[in-house]
Amino acid sequence: MHEMMDANIQTAQCPGCGLRMPKQKISLAYSYNVSVECYEKYSELTAYTLSHTGDNFIHQHVVDAYAAQHSGNGMKNITTAFALIGLYYAVEHGFNGKQVQRIHTLLARLKYPWDTLSLPQRSYSVTVMDVLNKPSGDKRDAMIREWMLDVWGCWSHQHEWVRSVCQELLG
Repeated sequence: MHEMMDANIQTAQCPGCGLRMPKQKISLAYSYNVSVECYEKYSELTAYTLSHTGDNFIHQHVVDAYAAQHSGNGMKNITTAFALIGLYYAVEHGFNGKQVQRIHTLLARLKYPWDTLSLPQRSYSVTVMDVLNKPSGDKRDAMIREWMLDVWGCWSHQHEWVRSVCQELLG
């Protein structure tokens, strides 16, 4: 699904998802497994999702998919865990974004030693750019769902850990 870049343009590759974008001359002020160029696209997508109204709150799904896809490079263990837990409830249980947000709120109240999770060994098929390349509305929203499924699938080696911790902490 990724698009090719002109060979003469200097590009940066996102270490999290592999997205290639024209290189920018700025840097991020915090540790996140992401290129500046990819993070700018994520910011563009969050502006879109925050404009949605209603209980679906797809913004939460975008936050979780992006965080899971860009885990590593010093990201806090709790961030990766919450992202995977959010994807688990959305993908496997059909929770909307508001419901996932409530799960995150419940978990945030607990003192829990979040594990360092090993990163996926397979490449992601969908990036934030693939989502943005779809027209606003139903097609983009459907692509967000595809992105969630792809990211969740790439983390299949941690599915049992996610199910186990959810059972332990949430019953």
